[in-house]
Amino acid sequence: MWFRRNGHREQPTLVLSGGGAMGALQAGVLRVFFRRGFRPSRIVATSVGALNGAFLAFYPDESGVERLVEIWKSLENERYIHFNPVRLAYRLASRRLYLFSNEFLQRLIAEHTVEDDFAAAQVPLYVTVTNLGTGKKHVLSEGRVSEAVLASTAIPGVFGPVEIDGHAYIDGGVTANLDLDTAVELGAKEILAIDLSRCFQVPQPSSVLGVITRTVDIVMRDRVERDMAAHGRKVSITLVQPEIERGPGVGDLRHVSTMIEWGERFGEEIVDSCLDAKGRLRPGVFAPSMIAPVVAG
Repeated sequence: MWFRRNGHREQPTLVLSGGGAMGALQAGVLRVFFRRGFRPSRIVATSVGALNGAFLAFYPDESGVERLVEIWKSLENERYIHFNPVRLAYRLASRRLYLFSNEFLQRLIAEHTVEDDFAAAQVPLYVTVTNLGTGKKHVLSEGRVSEAVLASTAIPGVFGPVEIDGHAYIDGGVTANLDLDTAVELGAKEILAIDLSRCFQVPQPSSVLGVITRTVDIVMRDRVERDMAAHGRKVSITLVQPEIERGPGVGDLRHVSTMIEWGERFGEEIVDSCLDAKGRLRPGVFAPSMIAPVVAG
């Protein structure tokens, strides 16, 4: 089975959620869909989804997603959040607005930015961020792609806000981790959405961090369910939601290869179910089977 072109009809919009290091799993799922011929008409992306989406906006084909996978593999064993107790204590005691430097992400984006301008992308790219001052969602689609992606991945309190045109922005996941609203507002009739919110299964947290993770998990899932209920009858939405019992930490890249492999397994498991007899996307929620936990330690 393969994706068939819709003649004069617009191709589906691709919506990518945030999810930290689970972005490698998202890349694995994308690898399967692009191999089957999927091509987006536009990309709406948040947080780590913006990292993936920004690259694919410039290389929106099978060779592009293969290059994206190779970039993820090159990060194996990296850790973009470094816990230095002394430095952490200093920042907690200071008036800084963040705990960790985002130099790793800055370097990563700089190394793989093709042309740092939204206007140069082969397909339109929309990056979701949160305005720290107003608390409102904002969507960036002009100017420097690197700034937008850095802002969209600025986890509150972890990384510093990113200033763009006089406004301070933080992680888009705060207001719209899977930004279906923007895709619909842009006129999308068909949407392929890859949501990572179910990759952080912590049903019975045993620590403060676990409680925080579980709380964020609940909020994100609820938002996706509400958005699906609000838009599902008007727009054809194919929602892919992989599940993992326990994934790696948000900044832990030691399991990148495994995440890519599992993402491909997820994709292969449901891609045929996502397509009708004519090779077009079916609307609905497609949740591949939960697989064995990753022990991140």
